Amino acid sequence: MKILIVVTKGEMGGAQVFVATLAKMLYKKGHDVTVAFGEGSYLENALEKSGIPVIAFKWLKRSKNPFSNILFALELKRFLTLNRFDVVHVNSTNALFGAMGAKAARTKPKTIFTVHGLSILDPNYKASRLIKKLYYFVFKFLLHSIDNVAFVNKANLAYAQKIKLVKNGTVIYNGIDSENLHFLPRQNARSFFTNALHVNLHDAFILGSIGRLAYPKNYEFLINAFPNILKEIPNAICIIIGEGPERITYEALIKKNNLTSKVFLAGEHADAYTLIKAFDVFTLPSEYEGMSMTLIEALFAEVPILASRVGGTPEVLENPRTFMLNDTGDFITKLRALHMQKDHTYSEAQKTHRAQFDAKLMTEQYLTIYES
Repeated sequence: MKILIVVTKGEMGGAQVFVATLAKMLYKKGHDVTVAFGEGSYLENALEKSGIPVIAFKWLKRSKNPFSNILFALELKRFLTLNRFDVVHVNSTNALFGAMGAKAARTKPKTIFTVHGLSILDPNYKASRLIKKLYYFVFKFLLHSIDNVAFVNKANLAYAQKIKLVKNGTVIYNGIDSENLHFLPRQNARSFFTNALHVNLHDAFILGSIGRLAYPKNYEFLINAFPNILKEIPNAICIIIGEGPERITYEALIKKNNLTSKVFLAGEHADAYTLIKAFDVFTLPSEYEGMSMTLIEALFAEVPILASRVGGTPEVLENPRTFMLNDTGDFITKLRALHMQKDHTYSEAQKTHRAQFDAKLMTEQYLTIYES
């Protein structure tokens, strides 16, 4: 089968890790896979050794400009007229515009759209009713060009059906290639941060996270909560791996709260997941989530986790490891319990539960809808 997987940006992020993982798994199974994106080099670098071809589209970009999106649809139509594909699998809002081009192409490939999160339509997203209505009608219109819609969690599918965005959809959990995970041992990972951040981490209780420094990840909650965390856990340190548009805002917030020796923005790192074992607790305070790839990686790293109870997160974690969104009291109470707990060994039940987030299962489920 010849498959084109499309995502708006090629930069590092959860959707891009998903795309790289799925492309590699499909390629291993003998399918002819091409990955397309706009700007960014992460995907090209991630797929280089696999021999999977990549395409950079000029007009595919994160933009609210309708002309840019229409030009991308035309660009994809031209590409598909010259290059026959059986399936076009789009993975982000701007990439969704390409489905119109795919359907208009003479070759008429099957179109799949994965909803990695409801974005502006998510009930936790702060936007005016008018903006939400506008986006709703745009989504609704674009989905007419899609043959099958996949959701990465049950909660998003249920909400999409409730607001009549879709009638039907298939839930396929994101998965990671668990057989090829290589976590650094705890001491090696902590030594990396000691050298990179020039900070003494001896006896430190590290609260860590991996994510874009952007509004959805809600790291301002974590920074603002940290003075209260220090009252309960004086040796606490926070390390956030990632880069993004809110860096300057977060740096100012860290300075304002006198946390420059306690909260560190470690920047972007290739294969950041390898460092997870350095953390005493992995946290994800997101405003909204689809199905976080880093959360799944933390599951396989077998570190304690504490994440906001949004989107697909409750389908990954049981209640004691989630907290009410933006509830500092609930967060600190559960963090204190994790700090006091001595044995964090994962049970067999937990290991069985995480098996549903393996890339092999995910790939088989996508092949089922590709072929349906």
